[in-house]
Amino acid sequence: MTRFISRISINYEFASERMELLGSFWKEIEDALPEDCNAKMGVYRFTFAIFFLDGNTEEDCRKNLTYAWNKAFGDISAVSDMFFAEYDEKNNEDISALMRAVFVAYYGVDDYIRLAEELNKSIPLFADNDALDVIRKTSIVFAMDPGCGFTTLISSYANFLMRQGVYGEESGKRTGYYEVILGDELKDGRMDADTLVQRLIDNLDNNTYGIVGIDVSAFLEKNRQDKLRDFLRRLDSFRDDYVFAFRIPFLEKSSLDDAISLLSDQMIVKTVAVPPFHDCVLMEVFWNILNDKGFSVDTGIFDLISGKIRQEKKDGRFYGFKSVFKIAGEVMLKKAAGISEKSAKGEEYSLTVTTGDLVGYVDEKALENKGYESLYEMIGMEKITERIKEIIAQVKFSMGDEKLDRPSIHMRFTGAPGTGKTTVARIIGQIMKEEGILRKGAFLEYTGRDLVAEFVGQTAVKTSSICRDSYGSVLFIDEAYSLYASDQSKNDFGKEALTTLVSEMENHRDDMLIVMAGYTDEMDELMKGNPGLRSRMPYIIDFPNYTKEQLFEIYMLMVRKHFEYTDELKEEAYNYFMSISDSTLSSKEFANARFVRNLYERTWSKGALRAQLAGRGKVVLDRDDFIAASSEKEFSEKLTIKTRLGFY
Repeated sequence: MTRFISRISINYEFASERMELLGSFWKEIEDALPEDCNAKMGVYRFTFAIFFLDGNTEEDCRKNLTYAWNKAFGDISAVSDMFFAEYDEKNNEDISALMRAVFVAYYGVDDYIRLAEELNKSIPLFADNDALDVIRKTSIVFAMDPGCGFTTLISSYANFLMRQGVYGEESGKRTGYYEVILGDELKDGRMDADTLVQRLIDNLDNNTYGIVGIDVSAFLEKNRQDKLRDFLRRLDSFRDDYVFAFRIPFLEKSSLDDAISLLSDQMIVKTVAVPPFHDCVLMEVFWNILNDKGFSVDTGIFDLISGKIRQEKKDGRFYGFKSVFKIAGEVMLKKAAGISEKSAKGEEYSLTVTTGDLVGYVDEKALENKGYESLYEMIGMEKITERIKEIIAQVKFSMGDEKLDRPSIHMRFTGAPGTGKTTVARIIGQIMKEEGILRKGAFLEYTGRDLVAEFVGQTAVKTSSICRDSYGSVLFIDEAYSLYASDQSKNDFGKEALTTLVSEMENHRDDMLIVMAGYTDEMDELMKGNPGLRSRMPYIIDFPNYTKEQLFEIYMLMVRKHFEYTDELKEEAYNYFMSISDSTLSSKEFANARFVRNLYERTWSKGALRAQLAGRGKVVLDRDDFIAASSEKEFSEKLTIKTRLGFY
């Protein structure tokens, strides 16, 4: 019998449904394994677990693990892959420890683990035939987005090759790696081809690089591919000296195939594809970081951390694991501050992070759960509220009647900026969660431009990733009309995003609510961008501009919520809003409630300054604060009478 180490990876849907168990469900697999395989579970996480077990062959172990899974959960389809390596700590300690490290250490990168599994089996064969140069001359193409672990993986691969003896007599000194971004010139962290080639030449006399990692993403565009080909030809002279790894973005299949074809024209390549990380993987990494630092995690914080991740993604500057490490660090700092405070008072404390430790950490507005109550509080939304009730009633009726197909729930919101479209979309998500229509009811907000990527083939992947994050929730796409223009060039990726959205709308017609928002005319034009778009967004809700009276009510609602105020301020504000010109109200440029919020914030900033100068801690907003704010150009130019009358 041979001892094997195995990693079982499971799909993210199965893992997400059991996330609150913190991976403890794996114990059911260990208990179900036959006694004669002498099985022992090693580490486990949300999405994978490590098992040690005996078998005559790898296939024996696979059958035993499959048997145990079926016995525990009944459906092997939840298992995405199984990986195996012989584990002989006595006679082959170094390689056994190496494969254990590879199997245990990485999240969401099954392709890399598959590569390591394959090479672990083939390298001895190449070594016996004096052909290890084939391994050294094989370049690895990592198709992955920034922040997904390129540095970690090339470092791991360099260590893997060194410990496998692939560098021959030089294996002992090939302990490092070199990473660079290829650019047109030496600036902004990039290196041009001439400088990089010279760097490789200068390093030859004392070569300690196990691998050279080069980000070539910027050279995948067709008009730059000749430069990339020329660069690859120049690397050919170093094939006996360096192992190369290249990073390109994670692309949809046809574009990825084109990129791989370009790189494989002049060298042997292996591809490691790392899809954008699922929220389950990100949460798994977050949990593991805190556990490694001695903290435990109450599962009640998962919704808060998911909300924080959504907020980080919202501005388009989410950097995968780097962002998760940042979030974990912030959470530990908040927890440590609370512990210090309790310790100073002589109070008992716990190292378990709970929701109470994270008050104020996440924008509570993005997570609030009021449903219809929030909708009723909004000013001027009576007709829209009734329309939403009709839609919810229709969807719920179809859910209760098996003879009826569930309608597509996607919507178009039309109207000017500041008319409540974003707020209402967020509230609909909460209502649909409360009514059992959506599983999560979370709210993810993007603009049309956010769906478009930098490189050919990346837009579909980026859009699909955003949609995947939105399953069970609301995906709100503002300025959606930017995805289509009748005279757009062939190089515009907006149509690619629309095609992907249409497919996602159909495949998740009742498990995700996509809301596209924008001006009425532009939204009508957008519907021409894809023949299937209009039919998949059957619900149209129009948001009219606010009246003068409604704008005044919104302003006073904001004031009352946070400040005391004088009757004179209320009178001055009423006169101001009644004086806004009709042409301003009907103008495309008028921002409605956003305009009101800006005026409100300017008013209280004037009041706060006045109170500070007077040495008073309490702020009571008065008429002079409003006059000072509304007299500024951006507000005064909205009036019918440009010159303020009646100073007194």
